[in-house]
Amino acid sequence: MGKRRTGIVLPVLVLMVQIVWGAVCGMVPGLTGAVAQEVGKITEASAQKPEVLFAVGEWPPMITENAAGYGIHTKRVTEVFEAMGYRVRYAFVPWRRAYEQTIAGQYAATFSWIWTDERAAEVLYPRYPIAKAHQIGFYRKDRFPVGLDVNAIADIAPLGLRPVGVASYWYEVEFRRLGIQADIVTSSEAAWRFLDAGRADIYFDEKDVGLMDMARVLGEDAVKRYGITDPVQSENMFILFSRDHPQGKVLRDAFDGFLDTPEGRAMCWGWGVCEQTASATPGPKMTVNGQGRVQGNPTGADKVGADQVGGF
Repeated sequence: MGKRRTGIVLPVLVLMVQIVWGAVCGMVPGLTGAVAQEVGKITEASAQKPEVLFAVGEWPPMITENAAGYGIHTKRVTEVFEAMGYRVRYAFVPWRRAYEQTIAGQYAATFSWIWTDERAAEVLYPRYPIAKAHQIGFYRKDRFPVGLDVNAIADIAPLGLRPVGVASYWYEVEFRRLGIQADIVTSSEAAWRFLDAGRADIYFDEKDVGLMDMARVLGEDAVKRYGITDPVQSENMFILFSRDHPQGKVLRDAFDGFLDTPEGRAMCWGWGVCEQTASATPGPKMTVNGQGRVQGNPTGADKVGADQVGGF
């Protein structure tokens, strides 16, 4: 019964709409053509916007598929490229794949990464960074009630500290170079549980990322139990553009060009990473936004291997 009634009512409603629309168009000459023309303009404008596809991995709260805008760094990239007239999409993949497939030209770009000589030979760096990462050490206050005077990775050896770290992160090379014995685990969650159980003395991570992971893994009250060190490394973080993707160089140059404009500079200043004018692409005998040495790459850049992934 109900189905038969629905079958009768729907055609009647459609007929009424058609009659009303016809009457309106009759009273307002050219309305149908005007509406169609405007719809056509909107569709055409959308179709004319080129698309750029970035490869990224999970690194909350900076880059994450599970947050509005996909995280802090992702919002910045979206803001810039939409202002430049692009439609932006993100492919969330494992970090190593994001980097390797960008090199291969499957993706136009990936972020956020620090400078290394090895990467500079494989990808295109812009002049402007999108963020600065501040790496700090986390430790349990009950184990070190007077705190830890650590300003560099090298400081932990004289103090007899054993670190825990995540595989493929930047500090692995440093641990090996300095002969520091470390426990290496597969995830930040495992590292935090390892540290909380007293099986390691210190864990290094980007400050905001570490605080968020601590609360997620150990609970909101964990921050009361933990102390932090001074930064052991502060690095600019960049979008890396593919050398082999047809959009790679075009996008890199467009990105730098936009950030040279007043609108772009305002965005960059808001991120806190463009205090000075970027004078050259990072590399030997160059500096980035005033950071780094006169004879070399940005501070600490020559210490990090190209195989290090996980956001940087």
